[in-house]
Amino acid sequence: MTTTSQLADEIIGKLTVTEKAQLLSQVIWETTAINHLDHHLSKFLLADGPAGIRRLKDYFDEDIYNTKPSTAYPSPSTYASSWDPDLIAQIGQHIGKEALQEDVDTMLAPAINLKRSPLGGRNFEYYSEDPYLTSELATRFIQGIQATGIGACLKHFALNNQETRRMNINVQVDEQTLHELYLRAFEKPVKIGQPKMIMTAYNQVNSDYCASNPQLLDVLRKDWGFDGVIVTDCFAAHNLAQGLKHGLTLQMPGENQERITAQIQELLETKKLTTTDLNRAIKHNIVFALDAANERQHRQKYNREEHHNFARKVAEESMILLKNSDQTLPLTSQQHLLVVGDMAIHPHFQGGGSSHVNPYHLEQPLTELKQFTTNLTFAQGYQIDNQNQTDLIHQAVIASENQDMIVVFAGLPDLIESEGYDRDNLELPANQNHLIQALTATGKPVVVVLANGSVITMPWKDSVAGILESYLGGEAGASAIANILFGKVNPSGKLAETFPQHLSDNPSYLNFPGNQHTVNYGEGRFIGYKYYAATHKSVAFPFGFGLSYTTFAYHSTDTLIDSTQTQVTFDLTNTGHLAGQATAEVYTCYTDSISGPEPLQLAGFSKIKLAPNQTKSVVIKLDQRVFQTFDSTIHQWVLNAGHYHLFVGNASDDPQLNAEMTIAQIPVPVTADSNLGDMLHQPGMAKTLQSLFKKHPKSAEFLEMTKDDDPLKARSMGALMTFNTLKRVDATLDTQNINTMISIINQKGDLINANHSK
Repeated sequence: MTTTSQLADEIIGKLTVTEKAQLLSQVIWETTAINHLDHHLSKFLLADGPAGIRRLKDYFDEDIYNTKPSTAYPSPSTYASSWDPDLIAQIGQHIGKEALQEDVDTMLAPAINLKRSPLGGRNFEYYSEDPYLTSELATRFIQGIQATGIGACLKHFALNNQETRRMNINVQVDEQTLHELYLRAFEKPVKIGQPKMIMTAYNQVNSDYCASNPQLLDVLRKDWGFDGVIVTDCFAAHNLAQGLKHGLTLQMPGENQERITAQIQELLETKKLTTTDLNRAIKHNIVFALDAANERQHRQKYNREEHHNFARKVAEESMILLKNSDQTLPLTSQQHLLVVGDMAIHPHFQGGGSSHVNPYHLEQPLTELKQFTTNLTFAQGYQIDNQNQTDLIHQAVIASENQDMIVVFAGLPDLIESEGYDRDNLELPANQNHLIQALTATGKPVVVVLANGSVITMPWKDSVAGILESYLGGEAGASAIANILFGKVNPSGKLAETFPQHLSDNPSYLNFPGNQHTVNYGEGRFIGYKYYAATHKSVAFPFGFGLSYTTFAYHSTDTLIDSTQTQVTFDLTNTGHLAGQATAEVYTCYTDSISGPEPLQLAGFSKIKLAPNQTKSVVIKLDQRVFQTFDSTIHQWVLNAGHYHLFVGNASDDPQLNAEMTIAQIPVPVTADSNLGDMLHQPGMAKTLQSLFKKHPKSAEFLEMTKDDDPLKARSMGALMTFNTLKRVDATLDTQNINTMISIINQKGDLINANHSK
């Protein structure tokens, strides 16, 4: 039976240079179909987005908002706050089912760039400031969407952390920061999620545009083994020959057919590109097109109402209770309630740009609140698009006189958060802040419901009784808000980003957005909570924070740390009177650094459902990357030997259980010139080398020599052999094998001591 790869090779053999060139470029949202072949090569179709399908009614229409109705799910910044990888996988599955019905082959999602600055214009599309949380959630989203047969396109690779000058900005970043933060977020989604496609970013990284950046593309192809399509962002192929040589396969959209053909012919004639380079690139696109054609045979309709209800569930699981003084919430139907705010009737439910969705059924918060109570009065309070109507504030204050409770719907106007530009500040519109301050001055308890895609400052936070961060809740966010406010749903969301006190507290403040050409990531590895923890700077709300209507208690068991699997075990009890969900978070920090403080790192997490008074034993496996650092002198990950502080808690600044641990590792990282004798002095190294040399018999033979009774063999032959010398005598060993072995060795270590305390 002919495999897809073999069929692709057959097709390539029948193509002209013109046809090959055409397969490197999209026309609008589709690739080129080729019909003269024995096996018809159909085109494949791409569509945005991470919060629902943006399927244009007419792909030649310049109005990007003229799209077919589809389910508008909560934004990624919202559903990342669920801290629930299984829920994220279900989101992918639901979006995939809708893509099937709309004849879409690949969804341009997820977008997983880190939130380096709270001013980032597309932060509402991104998951988190933390690479580990981002990678865990993105991996499951990819697996979910691809389980339906639809391809996922992971984007934007890499360091697309701002919109200002995004098409030309040159990101200057050191190699350690690049790998430990920005590439780490992508590593697991690529290796484990295995997306069908990856989109490169517009920007430059260390003076090479991402679409033709040898360092970045080699990480994808050589280090991580990615074997799918690599596509540019729109119009972003600056050096096509260099990109194709290092793994790029597709321009989106590219030049017209005549121009791309002429360009490829010139590159071939001048030998800047070889036929092998060209064939290798288009093979990825052909294999994808063949696979997509097979998947189209399994398309079916989805139930719109069921998807709307699921969108509500996602919103309910993701919204964050930031404040609840004196158990003000949940509300009761007996209370006389004043609802204030234009956003109660005109909800802000999504961000702008390519992720914009035409909702199937958009709910209104005021209408949904009326499902719970008839004791409700509404006052507009402000107009979203008019900052100057102070009379509305006065009317709201008058309306509050006979009320028991005030709920204010506040947030950012639609045009503030969008692809294409960054925010200027972290403030709500002045009229909304003035409204909230005027209402708190009445002495009535005020609850603020926020609708924003990312961080805002709250000058009134100490004066209000409650704050519910709904983020951008999608089309069913209104009913989710009502269900939480009235206690039908117990909130369980946790912040996936830090809310600072002031914009100037943010570590990227002095280096964002850079000058006309360059942005310097001068804060290095210390972004988000890592910076605030290292500098002991207070924040408004910490990373990982979120309240519940119930309470939880942590109890250490006999062994907090399992030294054989690097996992933590503890008991968690719901000590309240309501069922609820707690997200237990595990953090580590390396404490033996001689070059300054090391960043606090999220090492694991788990969301646990508990009935009242129920106790569960929780086991959280720790991410091994938190015990490693990227050594820029040898360009590899190595284990950080020494002491670590570890804690389990409710947030990045709220430890509940503490432990200390020590990890032993080889004192000097192994290189290609390290000899076997030196390596074998390290505990466990003999077993490691035996495993690595199984497929390399001559190397295994020299390893055995190190045990020989004859000192001439043991010391003069076996022990002195290095990887480089072994390569000369072992035909099965090459540079790539050696680099892989060195990487494995340098990341190994043994947990030799652990103790815990409350």
